[in-house]
Amino acid sequence: MLLPCTHDPAAAAQVAPAIEMLQQLDKRHPDVLRMHGLVPEDYHPKLVFRSAIESIRGSYIASAMTKRQGLVQQALEVAKGTGAIADFQPTSSRQRFDFEVSLTGSPREMAAIEVKGGEGNSINISQRPLWASEFALWCHLDGAIVNEPSYGVSSIIFNRVASEMVKRGKHVDMVFFRDALCNTAVRPCPKCQRTRSAELGAAPDVFLMPQRLPTENDPKPPFHTMDTVLLPTRILKAYGVAPDEFEDHLWQVSIGLTRDARRRLVREISVYHKGQLVESRRSAR
Repeated sequence: MLLPCTHDPAAAAQVAPAIEMLQQLDKRHPDVLRMHGLVPEDYHPKLVFRSAIESIRGSYIASAMTKRQGLVQQALEVAKGTGAIADFQPTSSRQRFDFEVSLTGSPREMAAIEVKGGEGNSINISQRPLWASEFALWCHLDGAIVNEPSYGVSSIIFNRVASEMVKRGKHVDMVFFRDALCNTAVRPCPKCQRTRSAELGAAPDVFLMPQRLPTENDPKPPFHTMDTVLLPTRILKAYGVAPDEFEDHLWQVSIGLTRDARRRLVREISVYHKGQLVESRRSAR
């Protein structure tokens, strides 16, 4: 499993019964609906239930997107305030990425950050600017307990980011992954209890991607390290992570291309943590 975080099984077990209860409310508890001025006979046939769910979901998604960008901006503000980065600018209103970051002043090293949800949907909408020496995807889980955090990471790393790099030629240098529930009373962090900033909360996990796009001529480029990219160190320091704890938050992703027995091009992805292979997959290019 990519991340050791797990939900409280007692709480997770209540999700399916809660869904069933809400779906069957008109049949099992029509009196509850009537108490609130609702007509049980209209609950499903006239789309009252479905419309209410979609409205709540739409409001939640809109607020979650704003909150995610706000959390990243807060981290960048702390990094700038401590001198970890030179400057940054929000850019989502005019660019296909969310933040422009000046990592150093002179010589000027620039990074771009695109902020997404916990499963990295619509990664293909983002764009790596030509001036960026580093391009980061920052993904947030917003607190749902339907899927474990590792599920979201697997979807992002093995499917979406790998596809963007191999099929579409978009180079992603790193993926920051942060779970809003990490190291809270709801789910204490099993790997790094100490690294929690009073201002920012628990630090994200950082997945370091290959240094170059894999191609048939360069089928297995080396993955990044803390010496080949600057942004991860600056972000982890902003969260109060000591250098000797960096490895707790670091994961290395290898993406390679090879041909199978039928000469078809195959994508091989392996994820390492502290030098140990955690998970690997093979799939068609």
